[in-house]
Amino acid sequence: MNSEGKPQRKISRRDFFKGSAIAAMGVAAGGILAGCGKPATSQAPAKAETSGKASFEVAPPPIADKDIKETVTADVVIIGAGTAGMAAALSAVEAGVNTILIEKHTTFNARGGWNGAIGTKVQKREGIEIDKAQVVNELVSYASNKVNGKLIRLWADKSGEVMDHLIDMAEAEDMQIKLWFENVKRPNGYREYVTGHTFNGPKQANLVGLMEKHVKSKGGNIRYSMPAAQLIREGKGRVTGVIAGSAGKYTKFIAKKAVILCTGDYGHDEEMMKKYCPKGLDVDTNVYTPPVNTGDGHKMGLWIGAAMQEDAPHAPMIHNLGGAPLSSNPFLRINALGERYENEDVSVPQLCNSIQLQPGNKAWYIFDAKYAEEVGKMGAGFARRTSVTDGMRKELQECLEDGRAFTANTIEELAQKLEIPVDAFKSTVERYNIMAKKGEDLDYGKQRECLTTVEKPPFYAGKIPTVLLVTLGGLRTNINLQVLDTEGKIIPGLYAAGNVGGDFYANDYPVIVPGLSHGRCLTFGYLAGRNAAAEKL
Repeated sequence: MNSEGKPQRKISRRDFFKGSAIAAMGVAAGGILAGCGKPATSQAPAKAETSGKASFEVAPPPIADKDIKETVTADVVIIGAGTAGMAAALSAVEAGVNTILIEKHTTFNARGGWNGAIGTKVQKREGIEIDKAQVVNELVSYASNKVNGKLIRLWADKSGEVMDHLIDMAEAEDMQIKLWFENVKRPNGYREYVTGHTFNGPKQANLVGLMEKHVKSKGGNIRYSMPAAQLIREGKGRVTGVIAGSAGKYTKFIAKKAVILCTGDYGHDEEMMKKYCPKGLDVDTNVYTPPVNTGDGHKMGLWIGAAMQEDAPHAPMIHNLGGAPLSSNPFLRINALGERYENEDVSVPQLCNSIQLQPGNKAWYIFDAKYAEEVGKMGAGFARRTSVTDGMRKELQECLEDGRAFTANTIEELAQKLEIPVDAFKSTVERYNIMAKKGEDLDYGKQRECLTTVEKPPFYAGKIPTVLLVTLGGLRTNINLQVLDTEGKIIPGLYAAGNVGGDFYANDYPVIVPGLSHGRCLTFGYLAGRNAAAEKL
């Protein structure tokens, strides 16, 4: 059977694998990190064959029967207990089938906290109507048509139904579900839809924990600290299970109906990053902690003949987390040469893209003592501040103390603290002030409301970090979430959902739909679990 539609640099290592204060802060606060599930531990061999393949593409020898200490049988076996995996387990147990969920980590995986959907009861209560066709067309266009539009339409059509089910579950336990942000449409044509739903605040663990509770209450078997190693498939036959655990104490999980991969992305496998997403290496830090997202579901799929999405390089999700407050607002931005380099009124992924083109990947945003009066004029948007609070002032002070931000009473002194050319910086600020006073950006065409002078001391500068959250490329599936092989045919008994699945993103992560990453994980995880449960024995 064919698929339901086939979509047809330099690497700066920097601090990629180093721990960071940004990562610690993001995990502790449940920040705005995104991701859909923990991958299973890879059992790839240490060396690649001499065929030109990367080592992760080479299938290891099958695990011998003598090394298997336990065999467990279920109808559906799900690998990866993140947002997608827990949603898959939930729908499978709700369908009344025997369900096992295995996870390599000691608990479920949850980060971030916004979940994108269209047509939910919460949106209807707020009088928010969103044109699905318009959103689908914009997402496909954002990806330069290098995606499977049918998968995006599937999310748009089914996300409201899945989200409403979760909302009912949450409200039954007095959880508060709120929408994130307002409808944004700026003069430059950029828009954001009101799609992000939070459950008792922007903390994904609240929602994933709720799903875990329901999975267990309905008899689902969850096994943590159980890393998957190899899928079980004879030739081009059906996938009948997975072997998991570690050497000397493997467990064979037999799946009478299907196996579902919900193993997340590959952001901590350097070899996979170099092949599929080199741009994601050229960042200040990788904030996915613990670093268990090593693409193991991708690898296990490749080893049995699955196809990877064809549009490489894959899209990374790179945001400016962990810097001083206001770094997403369109204040003057300068590079290490002291020069302005863009229209600053752009989205978070776009501002990170432009930073990666600057000398040394360095950029700062510049503002002065009257910033509190100017913030509200700049418009709302993903990660933007629309007002200055006491909490934000405290946050800025902390950044001044720890070196993420700088202040000075003169432009010359500020340039010296940033270690950038003084004369070039002074010239940049002078020209920017002239244009701001005239209300016309002659260099990049930024709208009048976002042109603010830098003339009232003290002056401030904040370093804008670039941070990899997840990678967004994976195995090809059809609209039933069944994994496809390199000939476009279904691999029987194998499904994929979340960031292990491909053909949904290209180029970049589209924050025009806040919460889309988790929203896809929830919707496709739930649908994959339901579809797998309906398989005929």
